[in-house]
Amino acid sequence: MEAPLNLKRRSALLLAVCSALLLAACTGVVVHETRSEYSRIRVVDHGSQRALYFVGDADLDVVETLIDLRQPHVLQHAYSRTAMAGLLYRPEPSSCLLIGLGGGAIVRFLNHHWPALALDVVEIDPEVVRVAREYFGTVESPGTRIHVADGREFLERSTARYDLILIDAHLHPDARTDSTGHPLSLRSDSFYRSVQDRLAPGGVVMFNMIAGRDSASYLESLRGAFPAVDVYRPAGTGNMIVFASPRGPLASEAELRARARALDRRGGFGFAFADLPGALTPSRAPDGSSR
Repeated sequence: MEAPLNLKRRSALLLAVCSALLLAACTGVVVHETRSEYSRIRVVDHGSQRALYFVGDADLDVVETLIDLRQPHVLQHAYSRTAMAGLLYRPEPSSCLLIGLGGGAIVRFLNHHWPALALDVVEIDPEVVRVAREYFGTVESPGTRIHVADGREFLERSTARYDLILIDAHLHPDARTDSTGHPLSLRSDSFYRSVQDRLAPGGVVMFNMIAGRDSASYLESLRGAFPAVDVYRPAGTGNMIVFASPRGPLASEAELRARARALDRRGGFGFAFADLPGALTPSRAPDGSSR
């Protein structure tokens, strides 16, 4: 999910995004709006682009998903492209768990490019699942199952193992979250243990974090729970994409770049995997271990 911005920053950035991306909310057409237990949800079109917003107080909205209806499998947001660096840490995964559906841009991307991947998707809000299906074309497939459930409870009950676990769940800030909307139930020691238990050998977990006053403590808790942590800061966003492993070091930057070049030779992704390691925050000791 794209990071929320304060009003001044949001106005400046929104103007830039309007001209660069024709982002739907600028002058777009509202095609659907509804409320759920968790969010006020709005779907907006501008030309071929469709955006899913979680609308907060004073209409300060969060871009949850942006797709191009002509190419729904091409990721539009820098944060979601950076999240796909997980495919560099764990090349050719056979199984993946995604917590947080949104409109389903990541699901559409993975289904298109990795059709053999066994993908479990967990979304707490049934209204989000309905909107993703009806307005973004995100549906189950032979390899993809969408579960309406709490991510923490799903992991506690599950017996499956995953090569990749992607945590991309946010709510508007309230008593259930920290100040930037990260659900508190998904940033606890018990949740981290559940993640570790459900990772297959060599598996990697991704956390999509939003920079804010609570992000430092969130990152510190991840560093305490996982011995190997890499942090990415995709340009033009307020997101921090964190990859972590409970066992052994993560792939070196040289390894990541070599794997990225190999993927780019396949082509057709709509972005270059080789650009992703450039967002990696220098955070490793000389021996490659995380600091």
